[in-house]
Amino acid sequence: MDSLIYSIAGFGLGALCAAVPLFLRITSLEKRNAQLEQAPDALRQSFDSLASEALRKNNEMFLTLARENIEKTQNNQNNDFEKRQKAIAEMVDPIAKTLKDMEQRVDHLGRTGSTLEGQLKSFALEQQRLRQETGNLVKVLSNTNDRGKWGEMQLQRAFEAIGLIEGTHFHQQVHVSDENNRGLKPDFVVHMPGGVDIVIDVKTPIEPYWKAVEEDLTQAEQQSAFKDFSSKLRDHLKTVSSKSYWQQFDSPEFVVMFLPTESLFSMAVSFDKTLIEDAAKHNVILASPTTMMGLLRVVMYGWQQQIVAEEAKTIAALGTDLYKRLSTFTGHMEKLRKGLNSALDGYNKAVGSLQSSVLPGARKFNDLKIGTGGVDLHTPQQIEAAPRVIDASQDDAA
Repeated sequence: MDSLIYSIAGFGLGALCAAVPLFLRITSLEKRNAQLEQAPDALRQSFDSLASEALRKNNEMFLTLARENIEKTQNNQNNDFEKRQKAIAEMVDPIAKTLKDMEQRVDHLGRTGSTLEGQLKSFALEQQRLRQETGNLVKVLSNTNDRGKWGEMQLQRAFEAIGLIEGTHFHQQVHVSDENNRGLKPDFVVHMPGGVDIVIDVKTPIEPYWKAVEEDLTQAEQQSAFKDFSSKLRDHLKTVSSKSYWQQFDSPEFVVMFLPTESLFSMAVSFDKTLIEDAAKHNVILASPTTMMGLLRVVMYGWQQQIVAEEAKTIAALGTDLYKRLSTFTGHMEKLRKGLNSALDGYNKAVGSLQSSVLPGARKFNDLKIGTGGVDLHTPQQIEAAPRVIDASQDDAA
């Protein structure tokens, strides 16, 4: 600046006048430069102030929004927590109930454990007793006579189940003799209405049957056992047929051979296909418990029809007797009617005679002033009605 001034002084006044505007411009420029140099600080301060204010407001807004969001989130979380808690409770409640029920059952089992143990022991004893009784039954059925009695007992139970009465509808062990004086004793004789009998023999080929159904047999051994069973059964057929029971009883020309179990009958007819036809040729009818029940039901039906027929005869006889009694009674009633008619006719004639012959003369006592004691004479009336005639041809009473 000083060098500039010295330069201006050197130029003189004219130059000074010319340099004044330049100097003023330079001074203005220096002030602007100074202001420009100071402007960044002012701007910086203003910016810092504005930035601080904006940051403060932003912080406040952020805090407000954050608080609102946090409160909303908390409310949502509380609602979700309540819903989840309720859902969990709904899921847990059945489990809790089940656990409680299981606890009660376990407690009950704990209290009844001794009883259950006692029942199991009792069941074991019953099983043991059943095995013993089964073994005893096998031993009993090993004896021929006992087997026969067992078969007869099965048939007698069938009689009782149907309602047949021993001594009336059937008899056991009836002793008869044939034309050669050979003693015969069929197991049962069933009586049909009208005096017809059905003879039944019981056969129990249990032993060959047991051999045929053993599990440890080979196929060849089983076939051999089946043949033995069939052979024994055919021997029984021949024996029963040879006795010709129908000749000693008023019976159809056949005898029933009863097998006391369905398994015996089923094995017999399944292995030996012609057994039933061959038995029929020998006048023997094979019967299982099922077919025997059917036969006995037919017998029982016949007896029921016999009872109905007898009752019908009794009713008819009572009706005939009642009709005769009614005929006699109506005869007496007819005689009584005739008697009543005769009595009425006599009464009417007597009334007529009284009115025409007696009363006119009696009334003259009043005309003759004869004292009558103040008593008047009554005039009897004739009876016109007649007794009703009994008409047996009329259906309805009048």
